[in-house]
Amino acid sequence: MAGDLAEQISQKTSGLVQSSNHRDLLDVVDSLRSHGVSHYVDLPQIIVCGSQSSGKSSTLESLSGIAFPTAEGLCTRFATELILRRGSKPEIRVHIQPGVGRSEEDRRRLSAFSRTSDQKDFPKIIEAAKTAMGLTGDGAKVYSTDVLRIESTSPTAPNLTLVDLPGLFGASDKNQSDDDATLVQKLVTDYMQQKRSIILAVVTADNPFANQPVTKFARDIDPMGVRTLGLITKPDKIERGSDSEKYYVELAQNQNVKLNLGWHVLRNKGHTTMDDTAEERDAREAAFFEDSVWNTLDASQLGVRTLRARLRRILWKQIQQGLPGVKTDVQSGIKDCNQKLAQLGKARSTRKEKHTYLQRISSRLSVLVRAAIDGVYSDLFFESYPGQQDAFERRLRANVQKILTNYAEKMRVDGHALEIVEDYESPKRTNLFKYTMRKEYLKEVKILMVECRGRELPGTFNPLVVGDLFSRQCKPWESITQNLVERIHEAALNTLNKVVSELCDQNTESRLMGGLVRPSLHRLRQDLKGKVDEFLKPHLTVHPITYNDWLVRNVQHIQEKRHDRTFDLLSQQLCGATVATAPERKEVNLKHLLEGLRDGTTPDVEEYSSSLAADVAAAYYQVALKKFIDDVSVNAIETCLIQRLPDVFSPDVVWDLSAEQVEQLGSEDDGTVREREDLVKKLRTLEKGLTDLDAFTARSGAQEVF
Repeated sequence: MAGDLAEQISQKTSGLVQSSNHRDLLDVVDSLRSHGVSHYVDLPQIIVCGSQSSGKSSTLESLSGIAFPTAEGLCTRFATELILRRGSKPEIRVHIQPGVGRSEEDRRRLSAFSRTSDQKDFPKIIEAAKTAMGLTGDGAKVYSTDVLRIESTSPTAPNLTLVDLPGLFGASDKNQSDDDATLVQKLVTDYMQQKRSIILAVVTADNPFANQPVTKFARDIDPMGVRTLGLITKPDKIERGSDSEKYYVELAQNQNVKLNLGWHVLRNKGHTTMDDTAEERDAREAAFFEDSVWNTLDASQLGVRTLRARLRRILWKQIQQGLPGVKTDVQSGIKDCNQKLAQLGKARSTRKEKHTYLQRISSRLSVLVRAAIDGVYSDLFFESYPGQQDAFERRLRANVQKILTNYAEKMRVDGHALEIVEDYESPKRTNLFKYTMRKEYLKEVKILMVECRGRELPGTFNPLVVGDLFSRQCKPWESITQNLVERIHEAALNTLNKVVSELCDQNTESRLMGGLVRPSLHRLRQDLKGKVDEFLKPHLTVHPITYNDWLVRNVQHIQEKRHDRTFDLLSQQLCGATVATAPERKEVNLKHLLEGLRDGTTPDVEEYSSSLAADVAAAYYQVALKKFIDDVSVNAIETCLIQRLPDVFSPDVVWDLSAEQVEQLGSEDDGTVREREDLVKKLRTLEKGLTDLDAFTARSGAQEVF
């Protein structure tokens, strides 16, 4: 401070002198708050909260030197920002910062409220502010969401900013209802929940601690007590040597409710000492603490002078730690506003403006949908980060690939109606799947051969038997594939929904999705169902046809495997060994061996025909299954739906819209207009705040603060 100003500072307050950088740091936060940035970003601050009649008003007067009204006054009606700054001339300036829910007309009226005065006229200014907020007269509100800003300068003031909140209360009366109690509690806890708020929790010693809910709220919101400072008021109102005094002394010693920032004790003015000067008040406080049990506490925990210094240090540290995060939040808020304003587009009243807006959406939509289909996820729309829930749904190609992979596996595992188990095997899924042993299955085949008998010679079978066997096996294909169609449709709809919501306001999104996108996608789904039915029909009704030579090889493989198994059984019975386990030399009864082999391989024409028919049907099923999966995946899913998604709302579609459709889809409702106005106001507020932060950074040096 300058030399002439230093001479004005009394010996009592000389310890409160702070660096210009300290004041600049406080001023930049107060500038952000005055611009309304605190409506959108949590700012470092000290909030003063407690029950009604807990001594909050007296505490504020002790800290600031301003005589606050104590009955039906400021502290019980609205939040107050108290900005204390050191200056050569004592002066008080009062402004009103309108609440978020205020109309534009009320905002202009309340923002215009400005008073400059000395302390003598301060009560009149408060009454004028209450009138402006609508808290006086018939039908007046009891509480207001507006914020009163009091900027006080004086030669002895500490550089400190506090936010005073209405007092908590439980019981209603003729002046305050239960709804008012709920409103005040919500206001106080909302401030407490702001992550950069230091909570100054005021409790009065002349009231049982359990009856004062402020510390409960503080502990619920700040369970570790890292940003809560407890303040005990009215210690002179309890009987010396009483259990109550002992309780509160232990509380102040941090032995009961432990807070990281600890506790402080302040003696308030009483009814008989209301007219005391600041010097007389401080002298009475010092005398009280010197001659009481409270002197067992550390001197830094007692009195208003040390409270000022303590609060100043806490706030300074909180701002230093929090300001970089504030700047980040402001920048994020600006980015979010710009993105939402881009979604809303410019105000549109003419048909041309509406048509242009829709054209912009369609162009961007086609690009994003094509990228989603092609699996090119470089656009920020597809950004994926920890905690994000819908990134996968935006990446349509990845989603479709997963769905089709699961579909192919489902068809391989569950696509056949009956699992045929070789006689020497065990069922693989006996608890989940219908199965039959091959010996029993061949009996059904023989019955079917009789039912399908045509002009074939005895011992042979009608080729239509293979078709019947196959159509029975592929029955589950229909339901599995129908489920696939629904899942692909749902994936496409989700992606389109997210793209549209990214590109336009909620009103336009609802109209576009309901009036155009969903109906178009429904038609694509119908086309897809028709194509799937087209692929499915031949397998259910037409005789099997294939030119895939893999069919013959598969039949050969099936029969070779069974033949080898039969041969091993015979050799085990006749020789006591199989091909795999036989020694190099072993004496055997050759006649017995040859007779056994002859008997074991004697052909049975009827048995062979039914076995061959079953094997051919099984081999054909494998061939048809692979082809069907590929046909559905490529020629149905891709061709009929996925590749046609960019055309759902393409620029060509927009150009062909009728005047009535343009009006219906491109118009904006009152909610959109209000949202744009709110976003513009928020953007201006945050941009002003960012300008202040940038200016402070440039002035103070980035390394010193950030």
